[in-house]
Amino acid sequence: MSPTASAPAAAPAALVWATRAGVLAHAALLAVEFATAGRLVAQDLTALPLHSGGAVALHAAAGAQLAAALLLWRPGGGPPLPAALSAVAFALGLGQAYLGSRLLLSLHVPLAMVLVALVTWTLVLVWRPQRARPA
Repeated sequence: MSPTASAPAAAPAALVWATRAGVLAHAALLAVEFATAGRLVAQDLTALPLHSGGAVALHAAAGAQLAAALLLWRPGGGPPLPAALSAVAFALGLGQAYLGSRLLLSLHVPLAMVLVALVTWTLVLVWRPQRARPA
């Protein structure tokens, strides 16, 4: 490294925490969706409004997660992988919800499992301790 070059700066703490909060909210709302889905599988149709309303909140959280992850990456200088995973999770969540609204449960349920894996992966990425970047 030349004497005039500087080491890469760490991502701003506010953007790291915003991304963490967004992913945590997304994961928590997925848990709510699983609880209401379980009630629906048990033929408790009173859970349908909760499941539908939870889906709206879930999409809002996914959008907030995506926005925070994008800001963390650009201009924050953070890693691109959380932004990429957040974008895929946001798009998959919308498609998965569409399939559920059309009662295509043979696709809706497996895609919910993929969505949980994506959000969990992102959760681990943003909450693990950050290593200093090599100079």
